[in-house]
Amino acid sequence: MFNVNLGVVNMSQRIYLIFSENKKMEKKAIKKTRNINKSSALAYTGLMVLLWVVLSGHFTPLLLSFGALSCLFVIYMAWRGDVLIGDIKPEQFFLKVPFYWIWLALEILKSNISTGKAIWTNNFEPEIFEVKASQKSENGLANYANSITLTPGTVTVLIKGNIFLVHALTAEMGKDVRSGVMDKKITKMAL
Repeated sequence: MFNVNLGVVNMSQRIYLIFSENKKMEKKAIKKTRNINKSSALAYTGLMVLLWVVLSGHFTPLLLSFGALSCLFVIYMAWRGDVLIGDIKPEQFFLKVPFYWIWLALEILKSNISTGKAIWTNNFEPEIFEVKASQKSENGLANYANSITLTPGTVTVLIKGNIFLVHALTAEMGKDVRSGVMDKKITKMAL
């Protein structure tokens, strides 16, 4: 009976040690995920401030203070959501992304004209097809899916892994998506 109780005590001590070790590991994991990459944080802050100033266009002290508070709030939420862990690189935001936005704006303009032409002439043949994405990160996949959807006449309907189900208003628009130009540009940005 003495051995049984000692065995139970030892077993409970083992269980306690296992749980306490798990808690220590969880705390370390939480601390590890809260590790901020300073260049990421600066790039993200710069992007938020730049975006706010460009979209606001007002420079009164009250609105500038609201802008600063809202940018700080977004940075805080990004920190809490583990966004600032090094995935965002300054050279991507300030060198690669603006060129992609310009290219995407031109594609949107061309697609607007094609979509308007197809609707006015009542000459459209909707199609649904699958396209494979070459992006490795969730952020890259989301950017690719959103870029397809932003382009008039095409919509990303479903995402399964790296396969997208896309609806296109015309065969020409579907051909543009299947050509892979947009996919390559987003993969090159490595977002």
